[in-house]
Amino acid sequence: MKRLALVVFACAVPAHAFDATFAGSAAIDYRFISGDNPPTNPSPIGISGLTFEVAQKVVAEVGHGVSFSVKACGGCHGLELDQGFGELRLKPFFNVRAGRLNVPFGEFTVRHDPANFTTPSKPLPYAMGDMLWYDRSGFNLGVVPAPWVDNGIELFGSLSLSATTQLDYSVYVIKGLAGDNDIDFARSRQYLDTNRTPGFGARLVLTGEDWAVGGSFSAATYDPKDTLWYAMAGIDLYLRLGPIVLRAEAVGRRTDLDPTATYAFEPRDLWFVKAGWYAQADWAIADVVTLVLRSDGLQRWGLPLPGSALEPVAGMQRQTFAVLGRVHEHFALKADYELWTVQGAPFTMRHVVRVGLVAGY
Repeated sequence: MKRLALVVFACAVPAHAFDATFAGSAAIDYRFISGDNPPTNPSPIGISGLTFEVAQKVVAEVGHGVSFSVKACGGCHGLELDQGFGELRLKPFFNVRAGRLNVPFGEFTVRHDPANFTTPSKPLPYAMGDMLWYDRSGFNLGVVPAPWVDNGIELFGSLSLSATTQLDYSVYVIKGLAGDNDIDFARSRQYLDTNRTPGFGARLVLTGEDWAVGGSFSAATYDPKDTLWYAMAGIDLYLRLGPIVLRAEAVGRRTDLDPTATYAFEPRDLWFVKAGWYAQADWAIADVVTLVLRSDGLQRWGLPLPGSALEPVAGMQRQTFAVLGRVHEHFALKADYELWTVQGAPFTMRHVVRVGLVAGY
């Protein structure tokens, strides 16, 4: 199957049943990195250290449980279609969407828009262009792209277990992540499939009044020859204690390596494991001010890629203190200090300061 076939929803409805919802956001931030020759990150406006992201979403309800969602965004990878799917809601426990999806993997996926999370940067398991030392022969970004955008079909629903507890589920078939020898996040966003094996996965979330526990899994072949597999899983926790919100998440991916490549170390196991995690506390000290403490990390075990400067065991950790100020109903200021440390790689400790402005409606 060179392309993943998708379902197209169509129905005839009265004109008065049509209802559209619009939402959008924009974010701009600057980061200062300490030391000589600091790492750079892609800047869509050509100013080193300055990044810009904009998104616009339209949801059209056409009646009889049918809706269409389209979201376009612009950032480090240029202008892209973040979402473009049709959705059919049949019952609370059984619904379907198909098209260009945000793959439901992990808790942070539902908050990946800058207007929906409190820190200036994403957690390391989901980091992309804002991560230090992200070269593909090095740490190669995070574990899962955020947003993870892919073609596919998803079945989802909710089961009520009690007056305050419910179980949400999603199962899906998608094109899958792509690459040659390790995942290439940019190639994974291409519309055409690179092999004949679709990806698959599932997510479960048990939710209470002030808490939630979730689990995710996904797997597929990722190379054009259809021989190299990746499999990843994650667990996430959420707890609200009055003005304090606690979040924690751990994600791991096992990825097959190309047996025909030449490696600096003697290959024993032709695969590696990359794991990422974060623990975060948001404390709303006032209606307009939130303090954030976050500790996150990324660890890699296994054979380094050809040309890599990493050791067989390498990792990075980051400690973050952030402040979110809601200066207006539609505007927020974000600022943070980040301490980066690295093991098993020829990189030095870095201090990072970030300041950003986010608008949303």
